[in-house]
Amino acid sequence: MAKKETSTVFSMLKFILGKLKNKKVWLFASFILLLIISLLEFKIPQITQHIIDVSIPNKSKSDISFNAGLLLFFALLLSIFSYLSTFIMSRMSQDMIIELREDMYHQLLMQDFSFFEEAKTGDLMTRLSNDVKTLQDLVSPQSLKLISNLITFIVIYGFLFIQDATLTLLITLTFPILYFINVYFSKRIKKAYKNVSQSNAKINNLFQNSLTSILLIKTFVTEDFEKENLHQLNEENKKNYFEAMNYQTIFSPAIDFVNYLDMTIVLVYSSFVIIGGQHSVGSMVAYLAYLKMLQNPIRSFTQMISRFQQSVVSYERIMEIYVSEPKIRNLAEPTIFNNFENRIHFNNVNFHYQNDQDILNNLNFSINKGEMTALVGVSGSGKTTITKLLERLYDVSDGEILIDNTNIKDFSIDSLRQNVGMVTQDIELIDGTIYENILYGATDKTDDNLETAVHAAKLDSFIASLPHGLDTQVGEKGIKLSGGQKQRIAIARILLKNAPILILDEATAALDNEAEKFIQESLDTLLEEKTSLVIAHRLSTIQKADRIIVMEDGVIVEKGTHDELLAAKGRYEELYAIQFT
Repeated sequence: MAKKETSTVFSMLKFILGKLKNKKVWLFASFILLLIISLLEFKIPQITQHIIDVSIPNKSKSDISFNAGLLLFFALLLSIFSYLSTFIMSRMSQDMIIELREDMYHQLLMQDFSFFEEAKTGDLMTRLSNDVKTLQDLVSPQSLKLISNLITFIVIYGFLFIQDATLTLLITLTFPILYFINVYFSKRIKKAYKNVSQSNAKINNLFQNSLTSILLIKTFVTEDFEKENLHQLNEENKKNYFEAMNYQTIFSPAIDFVNYLDMTIVLVYSSFVIIGGQHSVGSMVAYLAYLKMLQNPIRSFTQMISRFQQSVVSYERIMEIYVSEPKIRNLAEPTIFNNFENRIHFNNVNFHYQNDQDILNNLNFSINKGEMTALVGVSGSGKTTITKLLERLYDVSDGEILIDNTNIKDFSIDSLRQNVGMVTQDIELIDGTIYENILYGATDKTDDNLETAVHAAKLDSFIASLPHGLDTQVGEKGIKLSGGQKQRIAIARILLKNAPILILDEATAALDNEAEKFIQESLDTLLEEKTSLVIAHRLSTIQKADRIIVMEDGVIVEKGTHDELLAAKGRYEELYAIQFT
């Protein structure tokens, strides 16, 4: 276990250094500054010793004044170099967090659709914010100073050993105590902070879910229920936090006790040898100053233990995203999908989620260019899954989907999805203006293109009635708009995209009859000269479809036109009768 943790620490440090590879000059400059700082810190006790042992006994005011001035000069240099070192490290730290957060965000966006179905939004937000910040804290002046402190420790330890080997060996006897304290607490602190990170993610996830479902909470009057949920999570988080802090608060005083033990050894030993005439008071004062400098690396190391444990936990959570590879990927040299000319064909398509039973079984059907093909069936029959397969949000488990006799896996993912437009029942709007929502993903379009799309989606009168027109804010997820208004914005956006293949997934299911009729006129404009795959709950909306495919438990049970299927008196006729009888 210890070997794995050590390996993780080295992996984390290697990862961080990789992020700083373009900052080698600044990193080297900061390291040199820290060495200079260590040298100045080493010289100051010698000046103090000289004043006590030489200047004062000789009653030389000029020597005292000179050395006092030298002490202040070294102190000033120490302050200047410390500032420069801190500034450089802070700048590198900020640059690193920007790059890391952008890399993580890009890595998340590259994940498959299925990744986000399984992931918790609050947990992902915690990784992008808290975990990245924790890793940033590792790139700090204190962290780099740990390296210079190590060098300082070696130099001063050697110097003290030369000055008094017996006293230095006595102090060395306390080092194993420090080691065992570090080993004992480091594992427990890491585990405790991992629990803290997990409980923080749960709280963030609760905030995310509740704030995006506020209408549900209000209509079902569940404010007290949600408040109690938060209270329970807060109690869990508090328990984990106190456990981590308990270890940390015991850890630091334990180290301080060993440091005081070292100081006591120096005072007792030096007092005896001073009485024996072997040491001077100045040498004892200098030795105590050096001891403090010897303890500083130990103290900073113990403080870094806690920071390292927190950082390792965050690093592991970050790397879970970094190493996550999307299953749906481009070929080495993908084909660019430019023109749709003939047909879409589902050839013996099967699909199942990992370790689950088949959702779709042996699907065989074609969608000819310029035609409307409708999918009908009860909920759970596999209709929406078919549309997601066509956009390669999922990949088929068996069989193939062909567009103009080319497997869609051969197309680049970007070019495929750019040629497919989708309007669903659940409209996705960004928290911005109507203008920004219509133009989303189509920034190369002109204002004339936008005006045409707005007119075709029958948004003219609605936008004209708004004080700010297209610059009206829609609110988070379009909360300020009605269902019909959101649908028309989505239609305008797809019109602007002008993709040759369209998918309508129950686009009017949530609307009342009047709104549906109005939206249907916009959809009729949208579908002109397009090849479309339409999922409809209301069968009245797809009676003009060129082909209707009836799904049942992932299997096609009927195909035909509206009239042909009614005449066949099969499953479609049953569904039709339920709606219109």
